Amino acid sequence: MWRALVAVSALELRTRLRDGTALVIALLVPVTLATLFSLALGGDDPPLRATVGFVDLDGGEFPAGVRREVLASEELKGSVTLRDLPSREEAARALDADEIGSAIVFPAGFSRNVGDGRGGDVAVLTSPRSPLAGVVARAIVDRISALVDARTLAVRAVLLAGVPGDEVKELVERNGAAGPALTLSDDPLSGGKVDLAVYYGSGMAALFAFFVVGASFRGLLTERKLGTLDRMRAGPLAPWVPFAGKAAVGFTLALVSVCVTWAASVLVSGATWGDPLAVFAVLLAHVLAATAITMLVAGRVRTDAQADGVIMVISFVMAFLGGSLVPMHNLPEVLQGVALLTPNGWTSTALTELAGSGAGLAAVAGPIAVLCAIALVAGGLAVIGLKKGMLL
Repeated sequence: MWRALVAVSALELRTRLRDGTALVIALLVPVTLATLFSLALGGDDPPLRATVGFVDLDGGEFPAGVRREVLASEELKGSVTLRDLPSREEAARALDADEIGSAIVFPAGFSRNVGDGRGGDVAVLTSPRSPLAGVVARAIVDRISALVDARTLAVRAVLLAGVPGDEVKELVERNGAAGPALTLSDDPLSGGKVDLAVYYGSGMAALFAFFVVGASFRGLLTERKLGTLDRMRAGPLAPWVPFAGKAAVGFTLALVSVCVTWAASVLVSGATWGDPLAVFAVLLAHVLAATAITMLVAGRVRTDAQADGVIMVISFVMAFLGGSLVPMHNLPEVLQGVALLTPNGWTSTALTELAGSGAGLAAVAGPIAVLCAIALVAGGLAVIGLKKGMLL
């Protein structure tokens, strides 16, 4: 049976390549659009703004020094605003109300603990609705942590050398570990920027995955009308073989399409989509979901016109609601929630995270799992329909 599946898939692939539809829909159109977006939008990022809450429960020199350095930073000037808040609870409330995008919380006794060599932890509160503010807050706290670690190590080294406890602070400060000399020499905002060429390039890849898969299922209708499908079923083939063969070819061509679009976008714009392994995993999961959804919906139509209409509606509805055509942060709040009901929404969220923060595969494990779940549910329903004779 598997040999029959391979034979059917090979026949479908040769047919698609011979009539040129595969090259046009899978490669030419998405790559052309991604290239145009890259040339038109590459590097044309809008000004970035972030409001970061600042909770100082310590009142010591360390938080004060951090504040001075942040406000004096040329990289953050005009982009980051600090907002003083009295408590962690108030910061959480402001975060929920979207009054701030993130918050940095210094606990009581922080400066004293650092000075004594006991270290200390600074809390960061973030919101998924303001990824840029989260990037800024985490970048600042990462540098604070480095300073704290250096101070703690210096104090412990002096104590191990046998210096009396009452002389430790003076000796450490005299040798260059005096306090918070936070230096923001690099741009903390760089992690939050997502080139528009990347955004729209990935959007074109996600959109045309549905078109490419849909073209294979449309071929089933043509073969049924010509009688080819009935002749195949009259032979020693299981009913699912022609259907599975089309799905396999559609999936393969769609995966090639999104990968080539990805490569074209990177080559033309010079902007990275993020960690290659993580990007490929997201694209693979998206193509799986697109194949399953198209298999479920397009498999129930009866005419070529219906197939064309259904494929187009599915492709553009998923693309629009999922942020492939319009950035998700530009959509109304209600539609931002609706976007997460589509595979495009999860794909856009994952690729934005990878391109914006430089994160790896672990950071997008959630969206990948959701995409695989969508593929499993839609594919399962399609198989059930096939067994009941509902499909084609």
